[in-house]
Amino acid sequence: MESMRQIFTGADKNGISNKAMAAPPHLRFKSALHHSLQAEFTPSQDMTLLSLPLLWAAAGLYIIWRLISALQAERRFRRFATSHGCEAVYQAQDQKWPWGLDRMYKVLTARKRGMDPLDDYFAWPLYEHPTLQRAGLGGAQNIETIEPANVKAILATKFDDWIIGERRHRALRPCQGHNIFTSDGAFWQHSRALLRPQFARELVNDLEATEKATHTLFEAFGPVDEDGWTELQDVKPMLLRFVLDTATSFLFGESVESQRALMTSKTGDNDDCDADTGRLAGSNEFAEAFDESSYYMVTRIRLQQLYFLSNTKHFKKAIAVFKSLPNRIVNQRLQQQQQHEAAKVTPSEPKQKSKFDLLSSLMQHTKDETELRDQTLGVLFASRDTTSSLILWTLLLLGQHPPIYHKLRRLVTATFPPSVAPPEEAEPAPLDFTSLKSCRYIQHVLHETLRLYQPVPLNSRVAVRDTVLPVGGGAEGTRPVAVRKGQQVLWNIYAMHRRPDLWGDDALEFRPERWEDPHGSRLVGGGFAFTPFSAGPRICLGQQYALTEAGYWLVRFVQKYDRIELDPQSEAAKQGRVKKTIGLTLAPVEVRLRVHEAGL
Repeated sequence: MESMRQIFTGADKNGISNKAMAAPPHLRFKSALHHSLQAEFTPSQDMTLLSLPLLWAAAGLYIIWRLISALQAERRFRRFATSHGCEAVYQAQDQKWPWGLDRMYKVLTARKRGMDPLDDYFAWPLYEHPTLQRAGLGGAQNIETIEPANVKAILATKFDDWIIGERRHRALRPCQGHNIFTSDGAFWQHSRALLRPQFARELVNDLEATEKATHTLFEAFGPVDEDGWTELQDVKPMLLRFVLDTATSFLFGESVESQRALMTSKTGDNDDCDADTGRLAGSNEFAEAFDESSYYMVTRIRLQQLYFLSNTKHFKKAIAVFKSLPNRIVNQRLQQQQQHEAAKVTPSEPKQKSKFDLLSSLMQHTKDETELRDQTLGVLFASRDTTSSLILWTLLLLGQHPPIYHKLRRLVTATFPPSVAPPEEAEPAPLDFTSLKSCRYIQHVLHETLRLYQPVPLNSRVAVRDTVLPVGGGAEGTRPVAVRKGQQVLWNIYAMHRRPDLWGDDALEFRPERWEDPHGSRLVGGGFAFTPFSAGPRICLGQQYALTEAGYWLVRFVQKYDRIELDPQSEAAKQGRVKKTIGLTLAPVEVRLRVHEAGL
């Protein structure tokens, strides 16, 4: 208590005045209190004894606060749900372990066990219950739906209530960087405004690069035998390189000639393909890295909060190899621009529209190397995988249905007669965006392919606030469903496109004629039951680009080849389930076939 006496008297224990007595009273009080506390408490004893109870008390108070906050949030959410007439959604019954770990394991190992993730795990529960809820990692409750009304709410009418979400950002950014596909909010709006003009109709109509790549593709199919047939082979690698060549021409102003690079690597003649980018793009290493990167990104999405488990050395190597191509091209173009500016030389304007490229256009708006790389990287991913998926499935389905192929060929050759001149001398029949759209059966074939095998079979959003889906609640699934802030909703496009109540009892059949029906036309025109390229403000900017390129390729293909014969040993030829690979897009594992050249 002596120290307390000092605080009020300003004297030491002998009654002698302190030197600080001359200081103002409030400073004397502060100084004396400091010395008093030092005297009364020692860190090794009293502070230790006091700190532990205080820490436990603080921890207890924090837990109580969290519980009270959670209870209050739950009460607010229930009031919100009640005020909107919402009812509980059906709880999925195909999970037994906590957090649905058993189902997650089955999905991740499905291919090794001869199962199909889409058909065997993702689609069938939704045919019985079009909207359901299932457990996710960390106790999250995710909603799945195949209701067009819910898709419309997410993509259009309540667009502002939803975002891509950080989980998907984390999954995609290691491969794609920060671009239109991996962002929300202001940066997404910036990216959208930056890229939208690049997909204007006049640019989509520029098909010179597609014409060149098509001739190279047919050359890659190989020579025909005396009966007019090519050899039996898997044409998937060739079609992937065909799309890569047209995509890089659109992106960078010139094709990397990956098809030619692969052909010359087989013959050992590399005189026409000695560019670093060409060798890289044509190499099996690059093609495999592209596919591996897609596979790992989807794996990261499926692992949810455990996405970091996929950060293997193999994954990192695949990303490094894949990114090396756009990195190299962007660096070269920026260096060339700097050299022109230093020399005060203005690069000559392209003489033809076919010389347009996305990178040059983007460089007029930004010189940021990272943004240029990431935006072109995202478009490269989307353009190659989306268009190649459409072409691969179209070819496979036409091979499974010869009568449909013969009808298509008859109608196409009547509208676009093939030239009898050699390719280098031929004047191609006028093919452009307008003429391709006017050939309705081509559009029916492409739409029917997209219905059965859309490029992106699964999609999701995360709620940024408490919101409502119009249907899916209650015993009949007709009542609204309340969605919590932060809750994820996944819509299964693959299953929605196969619902018999929407598409008829033949929903699983490939029948292009269904699009001649007014009901089918209504669905593709304004409904949300058919969304192969998404819808609303985030609708795919490259939709018409993909449809035009696929349609152009299809016309040239049917002009040249009059028959398709699938490998008789393949499941596709036996009308069994086609083995699918689910990367960022849906594609067949292989497309083994041979084709017969017309007129031989």
